Amino acid sequence: MARRVRRLTAGRVVAAVATACVSGIALLAVSSSANVNVSKSGWAWGNPTPQGRTLNAIAFAGGVGYAVGNGGTVLSTADAGHTWNGLTSGTAANLTQVQTLAPSTVVVGGGGGCVTRISTNGGQLFKRIFNVAESECPEPVAAFSFISPTTGFLLLANGSVEETTDGGESFSRKTGIPGTAASSGGGGLLGAAIHFLSATTGLAIVNNPGGASSAYHTPDGGVSWTPVTLPAGAHVTSLHFVDEKNAYAIGPETFLSSTDGGASWTAQPVGKGNSFRSIDCSSPTTCVLTVAAGNQLVETADGGATAAVKTTSSSLIYGAGYASPLQIVAVGASGATVLSSDGGATFTPSSADVGGQFSKLRRGPGAIVLAPGASGEIAISTNDGQTWQTVATQTSQELVDAAFATATLGYALDAKGGLQRTTNGGASWQTLNPGTTQPADAVATPGASTVLLIGPLGINRAVGGGAFAPIGGAVSTSHLSDYDIAGSAVFAFGAGEHTLLRSTDEGAKWIALTPPLATKAKRKGKRRIPAKPGVAIRSVAFTSAQAGVLLDEQGRLWLTRSGGKRWTEVLSAGTSDGIQLAFATPQDGFLTVRSFGGDSSDDFVLRTTNGGMTWHPQEITSGLTPYDGLVTSGTREAALLNEGTGTNGEALDRELFTTSTGGDVAGTTEKLSLSTARTSYTKRKLKAAHESVRITGTLGGALGGEEVVVSRRNIAGGRWQHQVVVAGANGGSFATTWHIAKSSVFVAQWAGDSGRPGQGSTPLKVTVR
Repeated sequence: MARRVRRLTAGRVVAAVATACVSGIALLAVSSSANVNVSKSGWAWGNPTPQGRTLNAIAFAGGVGYAVGNGGTVLSTADAGHTWNGLTSGTAANLTQVQTLAPSTVVVGGGGGCVTRISTNGGQLFKRIFNVAESECPEPVAAFSFISPTTGFLLLANGSVEETTDGGESFSRKTGIPGTAASSGGGGLLGAAIHFLSATTGLAIVNNPGGASSAYHTPDGGVSWTPVTLPAGAHVTSLHFVDEKNAYAIGPETFLSSTDGGASWTAQPVGKGNSFRSIDCSSPTTCVLTVAAGNQLVETADGGATAAVKTTSSSLIYGAGYASPLQIVAVGASGATVLSSDGGATFTPSSADVGGQFSKLRRGPGAIVLAPGASGEIAISTNDGQTWQTVATQTSQELVDAAFATATLGYALDAKGGLQRTTNGGASWQTLNPGTTQPADAVATPGASTVLLIGPLGINRAVGGGAFAPIGGAVSTSHLSDYDIAGSAVFAFGAGEHTLLRSTDEGAKWIALTPPLATKAKRKGKRRIPAKPGVAIRSVAFTSAQAGVLLDEQGRLWLTRSGGKRWTEVLSAGTSDGIQLAFATPQDGFLTVRSFGGDSSDDFVLRTTNGGMTWHPQEITSGLTPYDGLVTSGTREAALLNEGTGTNGEALDRELFTTSTGGDVAGTTEKLSLSTARTSYTKRKLKAAHESVRITGTLGGALGGEEVVVSRRNIAGGRWQHQVVVAGANGGSFATTWHIAKSSVFVAQWAGDSGRPGQGSTPLKVTVR
């Protein structure tokens, strides 16, 4: 048997990797700081770090900064970007604007102007303001300017100006900006930027669709507006006031300065040839700017007369801000973050990425999680996915599976059937003879000295480092592709097949379990009724030899507490798009899905904490969790692999997530329920009702505007249908109308909000007899 040694690699991360030791996998953590949460659930980023969503803007106040970006991302930092906290914004819209009034008060906006939210407690809770419906809103917000946590102004795209004096609870409409649709004379100018120095004094910028800007000043809180002259050709997209006197206006080919509070403006030379995206200043003359292309930072020390251009990152940079006169934090594409502690003379990256491409996750002993990947690499976490490192095996082939029996003993299986073993936690590997004629689909370690090679036909087993031998009997002709381990029991099954096997002696002997809807052959009179093989299997998750859940190829869920002797269909998941099951206890589990409520661009999982009585959605990020992309080790611990897409459309199959909360945000649990006036119809009565039923529901504690997914399926089977409805502020009520012809089941689900975890209803059945 050939033996070749390769070293444990650094895996392109900013952390050292210790040499392997006999006590286990010797991997150092990437960072001691907490993982950064996603925007809509209790999941957090494990890779890349601090997170992987594109950041569009950043702003500081009193040393505390907030960065906003795609997918509702809001981050906070109190140490100039060295560590970050992920905040639950409650929205998945792309956020493009941020204003930091004080260390604890921040306003964010985006979603095409439909999303504006404010937090006055450091981002612990974000409150929706102005637009109730945060998609396809009739009056998008172009810009906002708050002068205190209670008083602020919104400039709408149509030129309207709205004022709040109660922190967004209510708004009063002011005079529309001249030349816009909201003005008395009408017009085609569009709202672009706004800034108020006080409750009465403000400046608004509106743009001609062709590009030219106009400015207007108000001395009375938006009651009246007077024009302000701008240099010819100015196209302003953003305003920045350093103090009451010194201000800047930027945009394409535009860099304007003012020293009189915006009463007059002067074009500065650095505007020529640049299209500026953002600006922040540490003094009246010293500023850092980003450009629309994102490929460089521009620094000026003389108010825009001259500038220095710098490339600070291999990733695009979209926003930059001063945490102090000498500390600059710049953020951009895919979470790229660079820092300067010398006023912009030098920059260093603070984001990290293990690199590589990974295909699945596997549970290891204790808190170990494995991610086999391309080019013979395995990403390994020793803390349930919080931090990751990579090890290189001695092949460059894609790894299709990996399994560790202990912290030191593990196996790696490649796409051509090659098998390797490590006895020192991945520091070195040796090639084994798998004893198979076809490449196996999976490798499993049901015991400390036992290893199984599963599929595509049968199972091969080795014990105590000995040779592999095939399991005889009916197992040898079984089409198998995957497995699940629950305590001392191991289950083998074939995806798309009807075969489910169980062993309770580390794979020495196996028995066949009967899948749901399977029947034996029988005779009825002279007629012979053939056997039915039951459902085709997509995924299984067992928590003991007797208790488990099965997902079939039609997307239906089945529950057993008798080791497969009896199965009960679970009707509460509300989806036909399930991919994989993962359960830690009979009560606590996950279902990964291809889509949720018709949304196939964002990555959702469904979560149950009551054995499948209800399921509620958790939104992770954009992309999709692949088959075998989620593992769970406890009631609250889980790790997830997401197949994402980079800024240039490239595959990013290395976005890794972790949770120690079961995936839910902390906060008030609201009740979600469905009801209907009539739950039973005869066919005659249903025809008289034009085969239409009205299903109503309530979301407890609703503020109004929450999107709830209501789903329907025939009780006998078939695909789920979905309607997305908006809960009203009047008690969180909503209603849907459905055309049915057969007995149906209905489920409502809500993905949650800032400070409120998602919820799912119990099934509501309407029978037709």
